[in-house]
Amino acid sequence: MDKRILSWGLASPALRALLSLNINTIDDLLLYTREEVAAAHGMGKTGLDRIDAGLMALGIAWDK
Repeated sequence: MDKRILSWGLASPALRALLSLNINTIDDLLLYTREEVAAAHGMGKTGLDRIDAGLMALGIAWDK
């Protein structure tokens, strides 16, 4: 399974927001709460929605 988030079609600001938190993989992402990621500069509603959809497609629950 590809654990990289880049394939989820996130816009550049959202990708930069993830990279600012050193998030490159799903495992990295799950170390943070949704609220922590939402607070990162450049992460907006659309980015969060795409992350939610990507995790849901993999059957992974994210701490909300």
